[in-house]
Amino acid sequence: MTEETRTDTRARILQAALDTFREKGYAAGVDDIARRAGVVKQTLYHHFGSKEVLFREAFTGFCSMLVVDAAGSSGSVREEILRFVEAFESRVLSEEGLAMHRVMMAELQRFPELAHTMHESWQVAQNRLVRLLRSGMERGELRQEPAEFAAEVLISLLTGVHRGRLMGKPLHESQLSPAQIVEVFMRAFAPDAKAATPHFPIHL
Repeated sequence: MTEETRTDTRARILQAALDTFREKGYAAGVDDIARRAGVVKQTLYHHFGSKEVLFREAFTGFCSMLVVDAAGSSGSVREEILRFVEAFESRVLSEEGLAMHRVMMAELQRFPELAHTMHESWQVAQNRLVRLLRSGMERGELRQEPAEFAAEVLISLLTGVHRGRLMGKPLHESQLSPAQIVEVFMRAFAPDAKAATPHFPIHL
């Protein structure tokens, strides 16, 4: 087996594990994961050793989705924030992402060290957002405020819009789109002292 083949097999097992754990939680069987990956159980154990190791690896792979980098080579801070919001929603707040988040929260007592993994990935993403916003403030596109505070506001707005989905509720059709979320944020942190009131209703 070549190195490329081993890498491909490992990636298929990880993806199968992520999908299966997301659907069935930690109760998912190794046989189900191996079947989904198109490998025999012995191959799965050769790559990961145990179900516990496989869950940790799948979890770590999921956490890498939290590391959203929206900064581009050019563009306004509004455009960069929109890219961040769209990436955050498509990765972290997707149906798959939220389902895996619920599984992980349920298993933190069994795997307490995974809370640190999740926090580290989240912190990397938030630090990148802070740098993006600070750059916008330095260019005069956003009002001068602590960039860490502005990042917390944006993330709170994002997660607040979707907090019902964390509990399995469907997304309400009247909830804000990425462009509307950015509009609310930009008005709140407009360079002039008084931000205008958004002209559309907000359903949080």
